[in-house]
Amino acid sequence: MSGPPSEGGRKRWAAGKHDTRQPTAVGRTGLLRRALAPVGVALVASVLCGAVWSVPEVRSVLRDSFTERQQGYIELYFGKEPYLQGHELVVPLKIVEHGETGGRHPVRVWVKDAVGHRVASRTETVTTKPGALISVDVRLRVKGNAELAEVTLPGHSQRLRTHLR
Repeated sequence: MSGPPSEGGRKRWAAGKHDTRQPTAVGRTGLLRRALAPVGVALVASVLCGAVWSVPEVRSVLRDSFTERQQGYIELYFGKEPYLQGHELVVPLKIVEHGETGGRHPVRVWVKDAVGHRVASRTETVTTKPGALISVDVRLRVKGNAELAEVTLPGHSQRLRTHLR
């Protein structure tokens, strides 16, 4: 038998209907390629996701879209009762900033007499760090009888008041 080995023998070859398929290797390399292709795709996808996650702006946007994040706020309260030390009124304050940045914040303290006139005022700038408790003593030189002390954080709605007698 001379001629190409194909099914149907010489008649099929003569009619131009010969089998053009190449023999495939059904060994380890074919199975290995089919098994490693999805693993390679998953590896590339995880590397790309890791690269995107490393950018802080992208991470922040993703967190905002998937979680409800609480707005930052500042906690302001008296450390203890204001007290007189000579001719100065000492107003001990504690401040905690709940947020991500920290920063410098003005704290305004003023004292009023029994009629409601301001007898002293002072503004201190306090530097905060997120989650850290900051203590500050604001000292005011009082002229007259002090009845009421008020504390505010300009730009925030918080206000502290205490009667001094």
